[in-house]
Amino acid sequence: MTVALKALAAAYRGDVPSCEQVQLAGIDALVALPAYGSGPVVIYVNAATPLGVEEPFVQRLLGGLARAGFVAVAPELPCVRDGEMTSRTVEALVTASEAAGPRVALVGLSTGAGLAILAAADERLAPRVVGVMAIAPFASLKNVLRLGTTGVYEDRPYPAAPLVAHAAARSLAACAPEDPAVPPLLENRDPRRFDALYAQLEPTTRALLTDLSPLTHIDRVLAPVELASEPNDSFFPLRESQLLARAGRDVSLTVTDALEHVRPRPRPGAVLLVGLLGRTLNRLPDAGR
Repeated sequence: MTVALKALAAAYRGDVPSCEQVQLAGIDALVALPAYGSGPVVIYVNAATPLGVEEPFVQRLLGGLARAGFVAVAPELPCVRDGEMTSRTVEALVTASEAAGPRVALVGLSTGAGLAILAAADERLAPRVVGVMAIAPFASLKNVLRLGTTGVYEDRPYPAAPLVAHAAARSLAACAPEDPAVPPLLENRDPRRFDALYAQLEPTTRALLTDLSPLTHIDRVLAPVELASEPNDSFFPLRESQLLARAGRDVSLTVTDALEHVRPRPRPGAVLLVGLLGRTLNRLPDAGR
């Protein structure tokens, strides 16, 4: 049984050790430890969910990873519960990951997938990251803003989940609270006006949105990156993953209908997802010992 199967099987059964609430360099986190108290470190980066790392799924996954011999860490990143992402969010992930161990693997879902890529590209953390697994990531915040405000992606209507609009609005407002061009952009629903309104944002705002886009930085990720997305994702279109796959150094993309956004479905392609996790975990020193 591979380490990935062992971890997922334990998580599914609920036969897992309990998580502890700790602080890593001042960042709140949940940690699950293997039976012998130490091991290779996996950083789990959560999606935008109201319960944050207190989601039962997160605790079962951390426990499953611990049962398979890993130290599993889930930082509670600032405001991600509300779908908000700023430079402070990325900084918190980098800081917690640095404090967790000398070598880490990053596993992220949805918003957390994009954050995992951004953190792995940071020059302070990049040499320590041995692998990244990113499920249903976003690539460009500009693309996400266009989709969230106008319902259009690459000039075509795209039926995105309401959370996309909510998260895009909160993130932009938090990043540039004093920019007078932000409210008109967020209130606009006409895709033909989006580019002109976006151009009216202050240069510092546009630069920040570019800097918070994984597409800008994925070529700086030194470790192999495993991406996965479903063909018709209801949050971030498949095209976002494709853009990332083309821009990175060592990036693989798996497209499978065994995903419903980030939730596995009982389809034949589910074995591919286990393989992605297995390859990422096996890149850690002493994995499966």
